[in-house]
Amino acid sequence: MRVAVITPYHREPLEMLQRCHASVAAQTLGSVEHLMVSDGHPHAEIDAWPVQHVCLPHCGDMGDTPRATGAAVAAARGADAIAFLDADCWYEPQHLERLAALLTDATPVVTCARRLWKRDGSPLGTDDESDGAAFNDTNCYLLGRRAFGYVSALLFKRADLALVGDRVLWQVLPREWRVRSPEPTVNYTTHFAYHYQRHGLVPPPDSRVIHADAQGRWHATTYAEAPRRA
Repeated sequence: MRVAVITPYHREPLEMLQRCHASVAAQTLGSVEHLMVSDGHPHAEIDAWPVQHVCLPHCGDMGDTPRATGAAVAAARGADAIAFLDADCWYEPQHLERLAALLTDATPVVTCARRLWKRDGSPLGTDDESDGAAFNDTNCYLLGRRAFGYVSALLFKRADLALVGDRVLWQVLPREWRVRSPEPTVNYTTHFAYHYQRHGLVPPPDSRVIHADAQGRWHATTYAEAPRRA
């Protein structure tokens, strides 16, 4: 099985991207290709890495266009399955092997649990939001070829939906195709106030709060600016 991992990046430091790539390179699954997709600010150093480096102009949609573009490139290059990994996140070594063991033509949407980390590098705990039932984070997928077309949901949507692109994708993937790996094999650096609150902590002032207005349009602010909404 040929698996492609798609990482969109914007202005993340090179050291962070190195950690992300190292976790892909360390996967115990045999054939894994890493596509790193620059969203307007490419690191020239990445050209020398053992990755496919795709460079786009800045798209301004929270990485959704880079994710979908990377998925299209991976499909054209013959990938059997695709996964996504944000630049500030990383995999456990057996992540893709565990998910690939559950991937079949009948179950081409494999999800997994994630472990949350604070931005200072300290652990926050296992996440109960991305549960594979009500919601699944974009980093926590392995999608078989049968599901590739659904990635197009990340494109051509209302601009405000970029704030919840992961939920847009989750809603369109057929429920009967989904299967779950319960182990938290994705490490996710969180910027969201909700995650701190779910673990009984006061969120950092600059942590993000996302909410919909009366017209159903999505907005983002900080915990300090909108404490009553957090």
